[in-house]
Amino acid sequence: MKRTHFKKFFIASTAAWCFFCMSESTKAQRFIDGAHSVRVEQFNGENGNWLTTKNPDQLRKAGGLSGAILWGEKEDETGFYRYYSPKEVKGTEIRGAFEDARFVIRVPRDWNGKLVVSAPGGNASEMSNDLLFSDYVLEKGYAYASTDKGTFGGDNALVSKDDSLAEWHIRFRQLTKAAQSYLSEHYKSKLIAPQTEGAGKLVSLKHPIPTYAVGYSNGGYVVRYALEHDSEKNPLFDGGVDMAGVLWRANEPNLITSYTQIVQHAGDALYGKGKKKEKAKKKEKAIEGMYEAGLPRGTENYWFYSDQHKWFNTLNRYRDELDPTAKKTIPWQQYTNYDQFGLRNRSNDYIFNGYHFEKRPDYVKRTVREIENTGEIKAPLITVFGTWDAVLFPDVHAYPYEKLVKNNGSGDYRLYMIEKGAHSDALVRSEYDIQKDRQPLAPYVHQSFDLVVEWVENGQKPPRSKKIATPQNKLKVESIQNGKEIEPY
Repeated sequence: MKRTHFKKFFIASTAAWCFFCMSESTKAQRFIDGAHSVRVEQFNGENGNWLTTKNPDQLRKAGGLSGAILWGEKEDETGFYRYYSPKEVKGTEIRGAFEDARFVIRVPRDWNGKLVVSAPGGNASEMSNDLLFSDYVLEKGYAYASTDKGTFGGDNALVSKDDSLAEWHIRFRQLTKAAQSYLSEHYKSKLIAPQTEGAGKLVSLKHPIPTYAVGYSNGGYVVRYALEHDSEKNPLFDGGVDMAGVLWRANEPNLITSYTQIVQHAGDALYGKGKKKEKAKKKEKAIEGMYEAGLPRGTENYWFYSDQHKWFNTLNRYRDELDPTAKKTIPWQQYTNYDQFGLRNRSNDYIFNGYHFEKRPDYVKRTVREIENTGEIKAPLITVFGTWDAVLFPDVHAYPYEKLVKNNGSGDYRLYMIEKGAHSDALVRSEYDIQKDRQPLAPYVHQSFDLVVEWVENGQKPPRSKKIATPQNKLKVESIQNGKEIEPY
């Protein structure tokens, strides 16, 4: 993240006059401290110009629907078509960057005085959570802000010395403060008045806007970390929801330890080697090694997909970032390579033979300890996780985090395990969903957001942590609140 210093030219005698002469972009930049390349755009609904992804241009910026399986019936609005139904919302969008970290802030015309701040999965763009979070909260009246965490990109996302996991947390808090400041300055008449109940009880002079943190995958890790390291005296956040968040721990199983085992066994588990009898034995042993690494049983149909697109390149990316002195490494350009048949080239898998993160020197562990989760959350948090997650394994990232929070004495946590839910909803009813019974996570994330708001603002505690069963009607989901089958939203 390159440091850029901006000089402010301001003549005191003409300050008031100059303010009214400023463009919307200049005004926004002035109130979004340290930001550059700021653009302000109004969405008035004319010719489909909505703030949500009901606007085709907003949908395009969010990545479109190309990666989604549009299951259900469009005419009947069932399945995907039921919960992906963006509303016609008018409002303002501010886009800009803090150094190399891009952000977006959206304010609906009928703003309710509250804010939702989002962190995306992987190293995705600030727009990538639009279908999951932005559309849903904008229609409810919340302002919405999201950051690309300063490491937008593919396999090279963490290559620069200036990019790191630590930067994610800096950018998330930076955007939260900037969005709160911007809203406080520009929407004073819509701020919630301090009260003894409801959202008003969260409001103070130092915290004028009730704020919720939401995130997916790497973004879920950022949410966990944000609530763990928030100030108890002057908090930025009032609650949060994390969807399939990563758990980082230095001296316990983590993404590097589990993926190392996976990469060491995946070739034999999926394809096997040698003569028929020998191949069968190797395959059986390798499959057991996959389960021991944390892969849930029942996910076997997804192993090929994860092997092709997730495990190897992700392991390299984070090992090179957190353990850069490891002996066998490859250039980032070789993290993801495919042969002439379109299959992942396995010629570099050998670099993890004999590698054991657990045996690495203490300075490597210190690097992870600096960014690890503590479980010491300062506000109510709900985690939504799939029992069939073959990318972030529940036994590594979900259940241990629940235990970590419990060991720190907090009762303000819920873990909802979604039976037959996986890491990405894009695979629901896909060719890998052979039985066509996999559950999407998004409808449960939306339910959880509503539950955490009720918890924070009205003291209505949500149901205890539990597993959410697969509904009999595969076009519906279960209510977290009462267990009844309901339409997804």
